[in-house]
Amino acid sequence: MRITHPRTSAALLLAGLLALSGCSNDPGPEQLKKAEDRYQELINQNLPAQDPAWAEVTAQFEAVPKDSKARAEADKRLAALKAAREKLPPRPLARPGATGKGASDVEAKRAACESLAKKMGEAHTDATRNLLRKVLETCQADLVKLEANSHPPGEEVHPPGEEAHAPAENAR
Repeated sequence: MRITHPRTSAALLLAGLLALSGCSNDPGPEQLKKAEDRYQELINQNLPAQDPAWAEVTAQFEAVPKDSKARAEADKRLAALKAAREKLPPRPLARPGATGKGASDVEAKRAACESLAKKMGEAHTDATRNLLRKVLETCQADLVKLEANSHPPGEEVHPPGEEAHAPAENAR
């Protein structure tokens, strides 16, 4: 068979290749769009991350094929959903370990008294100021007591006239 019109054949071949490349068999983008639409609906409804409706959205994002070009975006959404569903650390977070600012009861009480003093300074009425002044005075009295009884580890306080008791090993 002889081709008489090479330009026509080349044009047909090019048109066929373009048509095939435009016909994508990747269902990922469509699945991603459907999942993102549902994701947005649940966000608009202000549903908490622990709500069972999010399991449906998670399943839709997981249904996006691994070899799809939309999988990277689906993985980002899945990671965000997983992070939102993780259990929060227990409260209070305001008091760190044994060292550092806010670690002791004295530090916490001092911060509370400081906060009350600021609120008293921002009060708009005399009645509010007087109430906060009374609460602040109580807070400061408690702080003085805490400071008087607060000692670093290893510095035990003994009533006057009493000696520190020696450990049993040294008593022999």
